[in-house]
Amino acid sequence: MHRRRRHAAEVLTAAVALGALVAPGAAAHVTVQPSASRPAELQRYRVIVPNERTKGTTTGVDLRLPAGVTFALVEAAPGWRSRTIKSGSAVSELRWSGGRVAPGGYAELHFIARNPVRVGPVAWKALQRYDDGSVVRWIGSADSEQPAAVTALSEGAVPVDVVSTHGESAPSRSSAAAGTPAKAAAAEAGRDGLTLALAIAGAVLGAAALALTLVRRRGGD
Repeated sequence: MHRRRRHAAEVLTAAVALGALVAPGAAAHVTVQPSASRPAELQRYRVIVPNERTKGTTTGVDLRLPAGVTFALVEAAPGWRSRTIKSGSAVSELRWSGGRVAPGGYAELHFIARNPVRVGPVAWKALQRYDDGSVVRWIGSADSEQPAAVTALSEGAVPVDVVSTHGESAPSRSSAAAGTPAKAAAAEAGRDGLTLALAIAGAVLGAAALALTLVRRRGGD
């Protein structure tokens, strides 16, 4: 009995020591979800901003977009102001400010971006700003104390319907019908609206091309 108790105490001590070793790297950090997507996909991303401190309030987040992302739209978030930074014609950084994340809380921010046209991991380097002027730089490698969020781009990733309100896989018609009529109608309305917008854009371009052809013919006559 004494041997069992001593062995249990030794195991507990070792577990506590191991936890102390891995705790710094396991601290809550700024993450970007989903962690897997497809190359060139128009993806809706979620930025999770936790405040792991016991004092100090998070008031801003700067997110540097991976190379190859040329298009991004920021979703409005109550209490936050957003700013899009460009490098030439491409979007290079997204900045949120004005919000407040108290210790022990977190914020969830959203944006849509066109993924780079390549496979492999892409890093989302972020700066987390606090009301005391300090900045935590989540820009390191995966095994560092301040790792950057990473999304793996692969052709095998599940396709995403960016019209979906949650940025998840598009539900089939049968699964949509299994939900409430209101939710199913909302999903259908979103897809129908996008289809209509694309159709209108196509019609406008077609009319413009026809008009240009007629002008050229008249000029030739």
